[in-house]
Amino acid sequence: MRGLAAWAASCAFLLVAFAASAGATTYRVTANPDITFTPKSIVIRQGDRIKFENAGGLHNVIADDGSFACGFNCNTNTSPSDRPWSYTIPFNRVGTFGYYCEQHGNLTSGMRGQVIVLDNVFFDGFESVSVIPEPLP
Repeated sequence: MRGLAAWAASCAFLLVAFAASAGATTYRVTANPDITFTPKSIVIRQGDRIKFENAGGLHNVIADDGSFACGFNCNTNTSPSDRPWSYTIPFNRVGTFGYYCEQHGNLTSGMRGQVIVLDNVFFDGFESVSVIPEPLP
């Protein structure tokens, strides 16, 4: 019986994980030869992803909070690269996440951008509830 319960719990977890990722959207942010990111600022839903890509020039992308650093890849070669590269980063936390190109910017100026992640409740709305007042005595 315990094995069946563990199996059911695993299935439920996978179903929830699949449902959460099934609705996720991937947006593109491009590092451009003119030393800009396009778009410079983007608003997405919690759970969506950003695909950062190099459209030309010596670039990388570094999160202000250090949560990601990607150049030719995000593992062993995070330095600015003039080779075409792209990397997709999931944004699962609500908040504003700044990023910059290490070659052309820093934490406060230069080649910078931001991802604003909103809670899904701001997109999906609140569940409506009808309240019927009780009559006064």
